[in-house]
Amino acid sequence: MVLPRTLLRVALAFTVGGLLAAGIVGWMARERVALLQSEVRTQSQELLGYTRYTSYLTVGKQSLAEQMKLLSATVVREEGSTQIIEKSVLGLASTGVVAVTYTAEYAFGFDLAPGQYDLKATDKGIEVHVNPPRLVATPAVTQLRHRVVAGGLLTDEKAAIIRLQEEAARRAQQQGQAMASEPAVMALCEKSLTAFLYAFLEKQPGVKSVPRITVVYRQPPKAASTAQ
Repeated sequence: MVLPRTLLRVALAFTVGGLLAAGIVGWMARERVALLQSEVRTQSQELLGYTRYTSYLTVGKQSLAEQMKLLSATVVREEGSTQIIEKSVLGLASTGVVAVTYTAEYAFGFDLAPGQYDLKATDKGIEVHVNPPRLVATPAVTQLRHRVVAGGLLTDEKAAIIRLQEEAARRAQQQGQAMASEPAVMALCEKSLTAFLYAFLEKQPGVKSVPRITVVYRQPPKAASTAQ
């Protein structure tokens, strides 16, 4: 009778041990599944953060429209020209040649009014579809200087300066319109626009990364020309 009881105890021990082992294995399996599910959720949230920016493109359009005036690119240049001034000495009409120099400040930007541009998410990043930049304000002409190079002194210098100022403003307007299509000016405008949009999207909740932003022109830029 001793032997059968010993065998019974051994059998019970094996059974209990097997159940405990099975329970431990099951617990470990459940923990592993829970861990995998947590990792999947974390990775999903991380991946979502890399595409989250797309949900803010509409808001970005509104922000761009509101900041339109602040997105202009400013270019300051020293300009010069030679002009012919009509003058009168003792009732006799004559002309004088005057060399004029001045500082002109130009402001360029994109037309970001509703319907004039669009933001598109592509496989390569974000595209801003917009018309080429343009002169967005009347150029500011300052520090006008003149020197008579032929014809003697100006008989009415005050009136002559007013005429020179008006002519300088006219030329600056023409020059600014031509400059809008210069590659350097276009690149400056593109940098201002893309930098603003990148900074706006980057600080939105849940956004982990913002892809490359490029400007795509709806119309080809006009060839740059020199003002006459």
